[in-house]
Amino acid sequence: MSSRSVAVEQTSRARSLHDKRPFNVAVFFAVIHYLCLIAFLTCAVILVLNPVEGSVMILIASLVGCLFSWLVSFFKRRSARCPLCKGSPLLDTGAVKHTKAFRLPPLNHGNTAVLGILFLQRFRCMYCGTPFDMLKKSSQHR
Repeated sequence: MSSRSVAVEQTSRARSLHDKRPFNVAVFFAVIHYLCLIAFLTCAVILVLNPVEGSVMILIASLVGCLFSWLVSFFKRRSARCPLCKGSPLLDTGAVKHTKAFRLPPLNHGNTAVLGILFLQRFRCMYCGTPFDMLKKSSQHR
């Protein structure tokens, strides 16, 4: 009987965050930006299909809203830091990603983390590979 060594990947349990507020605020403003982007694209299509002078003002207003929401979203996502590596897991940079970092193929790592927090209340830091669970209670608050 041959004994083979099966390498089992060690799965680490998700950690809790002691301060969830920066992540919740960053995800909120990212969703506002996504909605403003959808409004801008919708107004652009309406302007192309039915060019009315009133729709130009709405398109300009949605463009200003989209730019303002992107600016706020950028700074809020940059201020949300991983408690272990101090990287910004909601915003992609040019840094090398961890081998366990996960992304949805059409999106980048930061947008995947935002969607993970929004729908699953979980994300994995793209720089240190540590999974975090937003619903898990911190040991400081137990």
